[in-house]
Amino acid sequence: MKKLFFSAVAFLIATTFTLAQEQQAQPDPKVLPMFGKIQKTEEQQLKDQRFLASCDASFTTRQEASNFFMQRGWEFFNEGQVDTAVYRFNLAWLLNQDNSDTYWAFGLVTAAKGKSAEAIEYYEKALTLQPSNSLLLSDVASAHLTLYTEKNKKKNLKQAKSYLERAIAADAKNAYALYTLSREQYYEKKYDEAWKLLHQAREIDLSHLDYAYLGQLMEKMPDPTGLFKNN
Repeated sequence: MKKLFFSAVAFLIATTFTLAQEQQAQPDPKVLPMFGKIQKTEEQQLKDQRFLASCDASFTTRQEASNFFMQRGWEFFNEGQVDTAVYRFNLAWLLNQDNSDTYWAFGLVTAAKGKSAEAIEYYEKALTLQPSNSLLLSDVASAHLTLYTEKNKKKNLKQAKSYLERAIAADAKNAYALYTLSREQYYEKKYDEAWKLLHQAREIDLSHLDYAYLGQLMEKMPDPTGLFKNN
């Protein structure tokens, strides 16, 4: 499960022209995680029942159907068709609320909108179903680091480190986790360790390297290996 971050929502038409001018239109629940967590109308519930019955007739199990809609969702996600992707994730969730990938996807979508605290709630739900998934642990850690930069609360830094240690324990070759732990060490002002982790990650996969972060680290401490140098 890999990610491309995006930011887009669809909006409903306001009930009156005045309200449309004065208030931001409400997004369609179909394009919000878990259908916006709102009570559905009787008509919507009947539509859900027809959808589930159709899937029961077309797939061997609802789990299979859920995985199918997750796959379609990621295809739309990667094409930048955000609303369509989220709707497919919602259908996957409706089919199987024990599908951890649905909560993971909701977390990614929510984090992309700058709502890190809410994203963490989805990630942690996914973790109850996949507690040792290294990439998932890395994502929740990254969200905690983002919260730390916004709120400057040490508890987020501590939680990020804990999740990253678990991620690396689960997969020592997870370059994303190593880069993210390097950032965590940077925030702790442990620049030598931050460099060590950055180089460990670089040797595994250079594609995750954040050059903006690299510049920040170089400002605090020159690269001990001499590989990266200021111009």
